[in-house]
Amino acid sequence: MYCFQRLEKRSKKHNMKYLLHGLTLLLFQVSFSQKDTIIDFGEKLINENRLTEAISYYNKSLIQSKNDEQQIYLLLGLAEAYKLKLDYDEASVYFLKSYDLIKQTKNPQLEFLYRVKMAEFFRKRTLFLDANEQLIKAEKLLKLHPIDDTNLANFYSRKAALFTEYFFKVDSTFFYANKALELSKKVGDKQGYFYASLEISGVYEEKKEYDKAVEFLEELLDYAKENRLIQEQADAYINYTRVLFKSNQFEKGLKECEEALDFAKINDLFYGEILFTDNIRNFYDKLGNIDKAYEYLEIRLKLTDKYYQIEHGKFLFELEEKYKLTEKENQIKINNLKIVNQNKALASNKIKLYVSLVFILIATVLVFFIAHVLKRTKINNRKLELLSQENEFLLSEANHRINNNLQLVIILIADQLKKSIGSENFQLKNILTKVETISTLHKHLYRNKDKKIIDASKYLSDVKVSFFDTFNDNNIHISFKVAPVDIPSDFAMYLGLLLTELFINSIKHAFVKQDFKEITFDLYEKDNILYFNYSDNGDAILNAKIKPKLIDKLCRQLKIKYHIETENGFSFSFIKPISND
Repeated sequence: MYCFQRLEKRSKKHNMKYLLHGLTLLLFQVSFSQKDTIIDFGEKLINENRLTEAISYYNKSLIQSKNDEQQIYLLLGLAEAYKLKLDYDEASVYFLKSYDLIKQTKNPQLEFLYRVKMAEFFRKRTLFLDANEQLIKAEKLLKLHPIDDTNLANFYSRKAALFTEYFFKVDSTFFYANKALELSKKVGDKQGYFYASLEISGVYEEKKEYDKAVEFLEELLDYAKENRLIQEQADAYINYTRVLFKSNQFEKGLKECEEALDFAKINDLFYGEILFTDNIRNFYDKLGNIDKAYEYLEIRLKLTDKYYQIEHGKFLFELEEKYKLTEKENQIKINNLKIVNQNKALASNKIKLYVSLVFILIATVLVFFIAHVLKRTKINNRKLELLSQENEFLLSEANHRINNNLQLVIILIADQLKKSIGSENFQLKNILTKVETISTLHKHLYRNKDKKIIDASKYLSDVKVSFFDTFNDNNIHISFKVAPVDIPSDFAMYLGLLLTELFINSIKHAFVKQDFKEITFDLYEKDNILYFNYSDNGDAILNAKIKPKLIDKLCRQLKIKYHIETENGFSFSFIKPISND
């Protein structure tokens, strides 16, 4: 699997246009088949995560660089090293310097490489719209110029990554990842081969073909170790431990995750350290070791706080520097305009001088007025942009905090549940299921792009899963049918709590001495009307008139009229018009 084919010579083209394109590409490859040992050695340092050494090496090499193209590769190497150190401000500086040189050389190959690297820079920071914009610009270059196979493989690999993380289209991910894989094999690009294979493993993961995903990832881990690809090995560990968790291989996953955490610490991979710490906490939670889960939760919170402090500080500094630079450029333009107008006025005769003075006065007033308006507009736009970014940051932080706090509450209740008996045990279970219902809603809201709606099928199915052990313990069979219906998020919370309360009442009160216990639930939508039908075959309250207090309160919150029957067990139903406009 690790062997690659060498790049074959391109066949001759009959059309003169393709011949010229081929010659252009050949000249580029010849000039940078000397993408010399200087560049290769720098890339080797980065692959081995020796980032400080790489930065020092690139800076020394820049002083002795032979030509513009070599200097561009050195600047891009510096940007890559700073990006991996999470120093995005310095990375941006060197990306901009490289682009200034690229514009001077007018080399489409180098501009294509720059666009692909910028796309990955933005994707790394979850700025997916910016990443997609860079790939669109790269695609325009691809239509106009022949592109080197190595750069093209990297382009397809980043498109595959964006389809995984932003567009969520696994078929497109698989298509572009395979194109990247074939090109990487062809040119012997180890990094390209690794990341293309990583995206393919992600497709199997999304399709829940976990055995194939695990097989891919174990081979990639061996490949990364064999070729000393440090950052790539960390990325493989992240996906590998996640798939082990999804496939319920908790013991093996915990062992691999602890090994990955040690690896991240040794190689100073701070972001990986955060992810592996959180994964270990999840594994301990699933294995029932609450103390260990809580211990790693505290570690993870400290690491996350440190990470966001670093990121937020860098973000504010970057905005401030960009704003200062823009203001200086505007002032220079205004000053230049004044000088031009003054020179024209001095070159005119007396009559023209008076006319010019009038025009200069008008122009100056107009310039200052426009400059003032533009300045105020830019200041206001900057403030709004900053507030928007800060709000996004705070919302993200709040989501992390809420999720962590809910998880902590669940862990504490579960721990207390183990120590309780009798009615107290059942009450704690009631509380736990309700907290888990709210936690489930929060997770769905956090994953959704549209925070106003929830898929009732996925959400209520997750609510049902939280009762799985209780149904088994009480030998209750459940028939559960929920159509994929989009409902408002505020309606979803009360609907989840209502279903939870109905489950609890049936488990606690419905069945006395029955061999066959059954709960039936059906939810569907027709002509913008939501139909909710719940029943059990319990005989404890046959022909009784009941009005459960909590259920009644929840129904009032939902603004619905419900119907209860007890002739053949317990039956609860309602209908409600719904609209997500």
